Amino acid sequence: MHLTHLLGGGLLVATLSWFVATDGTTPPVPPVPPAAEGHYVFVVQGDRDQLTVTHVNAKADPWAGVPKGLRSDWLLRVRGADGALLATVPLDMSAFDLAPERKGGEVEVEGCIVRDPKVAMLVNVPRFVGAASYTFVRREPNGEVPLGLVTGDRVRDLAGGGR
Repeated sequence: MHLTHLLGGGLLVATLSWFVATDGTTPPVPPVPPAAEGHYVFVVQGDRDQLTVTHVNAKADPWAGVPKGLRSDWLLRVRGADGALLATVPLDMSAFDLAPERKGGEVEVEGCIVRDPKVAMLVNVPRFVGAASYTFVRREPNGEVPLGLVTGDRVRDLAGGGR
């Protein structure tokens, strides 16, 4: 028997096996999330239990994505009008003193290290035309704690009408 006959027979068996295993149907293709059209720069303010967006600047440049290696229990979730998750953006809260006992406390300065229990930071977020909500959450062992929700309309208003 020639090598081409063996390869052809193997290909035939593999193809028939696939049809038998899948009843001849193709697996469903998950929906592709919409592409971001640039990004927003959010000014995020608050504390360990409440975060909100106080200013927005719309940028045409594409979103650079999550910084490599960033892992955080503090997240910003972007959802569409249908509730579909469009993006999850981890928040780097390492510059803040967010221990529960420090909430409402004063800034602590030790040498050149400044620890503040109040949050004021910039966050880059992908800009989706159909985004309906931006939700801040903190993951804890017993589940997620909601920290604030900003509507897509409010974000577009803060950005000057969605420019």
